[in-house]
Amino acid sequence: MQLLDNIIKLTPFYITASWGIVFIFNSAKENRARFGLGIFMLVASIVYFSHAIFFEENYSFYLKIDELYLLAGLSVYPLYYLYIRLLTKDVNFKKNFIWHLLPAILLSFLLGLFSFHASPAAEQIYLKDVIIQNRWPGSASSGTTILMAFIYFFSRIIFGIQSLVYPILSVFLIRKYNKRVSNFYSNLSGKKLVWLELLTITLVVTAISSFLLNILGRHFFEHNHLLFIPSTVFSVLLFTIGLLGNKQNQTVADVVEDENSESIDYEKPGNKAQLKEKLLGLMETEKPFLNPEFRITDLSIKMFTNRTYLSNLINSEFEMSFSDFVNRYRVQHAKTLMDKDSTLNYSLNYFSENSGFGSVSSFLRAFKQAEGITAGAYHRKINKAS
Repeated sequence: MQLLDNIIKLTPFYITASWGIVFIFNSAKENRARFGLGIFMLVASIVYFSHAIFFEENYSFYLKIDELYLLAGLSVYPLYYLYIRLLTKDVNFKKNFIWHLLPAILLSFLLGLFSFHASPAAEQIYLKDVIIQNRWPGSASSGTTILMAFIYFFSRIIFGIQSLVYPILSVFLIRKYNKRVSNFYSNLSGKKLVWLELLTITLVVTAISSFLLNILGRHFFEHNHLLFIPSTVFSVLLFTIGLLGNKQNQTVADVVEDENSESIDYEKPGNKAQLKEKLLGLMETEKPFLNPEFRITDLSIKMFTNRTYLSNLINSEFEMSFSDFVNRYRVQHAKTLMDKDSTLNYSLNYFSENSGFGSVSSFLRAFKQAEGITAGAYHRKINKAS
């Protein structure tokens, strides 16, 4: 039973600490975003270690790390947001990142200052009434205890705001980044952050749970059968973020490098209708979409026009991203191959590779999106008709 209790209490700590160590020592230079994720994980591990100490009822030690817990607790969501920024917006760490951590730094400093001057009796009242029972100390409490209680409850309010605002801001950044890569690359395999958007939305839901947990207080979960629920949810979520974050190699730094690889910055052309006609003609005759790594810079060079203007033209005239625009031609080419070779038993992988798709999964997804039917069903239909 004791073993199960320890697993429940320490699993989130082990997961976050392990990922933090992996990312911190392997990602500093090659992947700034992953390094930022490592910092987030290590700080989160401090939070979960503090929780474990509290639920072990080692209150004397907990009081010694209370300021550290507050510092870490008010830093986790800002650090997660900064990880998203390094993945989607900022190539390097910036000085203004520190502003997101100021509430954590200031409140933990004040709590440490008041705690240092508090008498043993004042600390015990703060521990029993505020930390354990999650209630305001009695009127007979000292001024130091009142100040410590104010910081405690004010930090809970700040945490509640952070746990909602930062994940929502992160979702906006991810969606903006996904739109950016969709308008630059034709092959989005490993580039779009759909997985991270889904996990961040899940984080919003768990953030609401976190806010409610802060209102209830940790004493509500003193029984381990209740503690099992948040421990499991956060363990699974954080492990998944770490696992997929470890596999995510493409960051905004790579996008910026690819965007800057365009050597010629052409002027904006004047006639949109002529440019549109030229674009359609080039796609039909030269079939550049058969190159899996075809990018909008390649297209703009072929057309002697500005990349940004060409992207805006595709967005406005065809009401789709560059990636969807190219994949439309790839799907049509795949259909042509299926119609032409209907008597041959080619695999879907054959049609995917020979139509310019970077993977079978992207081929299947694009085909279903464009035709409303799966590629396999269409192929079987053609074979039967022949």
